[in-house]
Formats: sequence, C-alpha cells, structure tokens
Amino acid sequence: MTVGSDITPDQLAALCASAMPDEGLTAGELLHVCWGDDRVLLGDERGAVGVSVRRFGEFVATWMLLLVVHPDEQRHGRARALIAAAEQWAREQGSRRMLVGGAVPWYLWPGVDAFATPALACFEAAGYDICGDGLNMALASGYTHATPAGVVLEHETGDGAGTIELCRRVWPHWEDEAARAIELGTCIAARNADGGTVGFGCHGVCRRGWIGPMGTDPDQQHGGVGSALLAALVADIRADGLDRAQISWVGPVGFYASAGAVVSRSFRLFQRNL
Repeated sequence: MTVGSDITPDQLAALCASAMPDEGLTAGELLHVCWGDDRVLLGDERGAVGVSVRRFGEFVATWMLLLVVHPDEQRHGRARALIAAAEQWAREQGSRRMLVGGAVPWYLWPGVDAFATPALACFEAAGYDICGDGLNMALASGYTHATPAGVVLEHETGDGAGTIELCRRVWPHWEDEAARAIELGTCIAARNADGGTVGFGCHGVCRRGWIGPMGTDPDQQHGGVGSALLAALVADIRADGLDRAQISWVGPVGFYASAGAVVSRSFRLFQRNL
C-alpha cells in the first residue's frame, strides 16, 4: 500500500469526482483535510483512504477522514483492503481505536452518509459499530435577518483576537476552525457597543458553502445575534454563487429550523477497537 506522496491532491479530487460526483470536492479542500503532520493518505489514484491520529495522554485514537474507490475497482475487495491498511497504520502509531467520521477540526463529513448503502454495509462487514450520528441542514441563500441594535457584524481580520478569545473561553475545540476561517476571510464576528466580541460564525472551513462553527456568547443568547450572524454567513455564500448553504453537523436543530433550514443529510459515525 502506497503512502501520501504517491497521489496528488488533483489526482485525489479526480478519484472523488469519479466515485461521488455530487460531493464536488476540490483539490484544495482535500489538501487541507487529508494532508498534515498528523495525517496520512494511503493508496493511489484508483483507491485511497485518509487517516488522522490523535493523542490524548496515553490514549491514542485514529480517525478515518476519507475512503474512496474508483467505480471500476468497487466490489472487488479494494475498500476492505484500504480499511485494513488504515488499521495497520493506526496500530503502528500505537492507536487503540479507529473512528469513521467526526474528525474535529478537519473533516469532509460528520460521518458516513446514511444513504451510502454500500459504505454502511462495508463498515459493518469490517467489524465497525455505530457510535453516534450527525445531521446537516440546508438553508436557502435568500435568508435574511436584521442585526440587533447596538451590534455590528464584520469580517474578522488580522489575528482575529476577538473571535479566538471567545472560542478559548467558551468553545476551545473550535479554535482551530475559527483560525482557519479568519485566514480565509470567511469568519464573521458580532461586536457589542464596547467593541467586545459576542458571537462569531464561519463558513467554508473545510467545504465550500458549509457553515460552521458558529456560536453566540451564552450571556448574549436569545437576542438575535445568532440569527443575524447566520444571515451574514448566508449572504457570503450567496455572493459566492451558491443558492443554498449547508449547516454542518448541526447541534440545535430548533434554532436553524426557525430560520427555515431543513434536515438535508444524515450521517452515521462508526468505531472499532484495534
């Protein structure tokens, strides 16, 4: 089984386009998610698996970021061979568990699409158990909402200190994603009259047109800040030429449903002890 350098982001994008054309994954998105110090790509232009290892003290776990096989190679055991290779690599890193989906902060999906029947069957046959689920919601790009009085929305720039500080205080697991959005120019911050950051929202962190993370300071919730941020993110996505936004890995369904969003995709998370 060959490793990372034997397949380029362009080749991987072409492979994904052949196997799952509706996803529209770009070479840039794949490069960002599947390549890195804690990540490796196994395979070639006919089939590949991307994995990421994480260490939590003495406990080591590995996440499967991507499993893709060219249509001509499917139903010939290639996916199972790639899974086995990923598991072997994980064991060599000292990993005790393999998870599929849910690889915060860099992920292409929250899990395995619930309508991807062959993939679901493949992981079940490989000994994986369901350990969770996730939802995406779709929102039309015409959504608007007024900004509350005394609040200003602006694209976060520079070091994004306001958003980063808010993340560190309330949602430390979102800091890397927020920093990525600040770098890309796709993070919008909400400031109060004193210039303090009371909320933020991001889009395009890993996937074009996908919203998340976003949050409002718990002390400022229920005042319309979150809805205004959502509208600003949707406006950005509309300006990018898309007619709807995907709200990724939704937490509070009710909040987004009140804006007119509907559940658009469902995912299953899998795991297996190694």
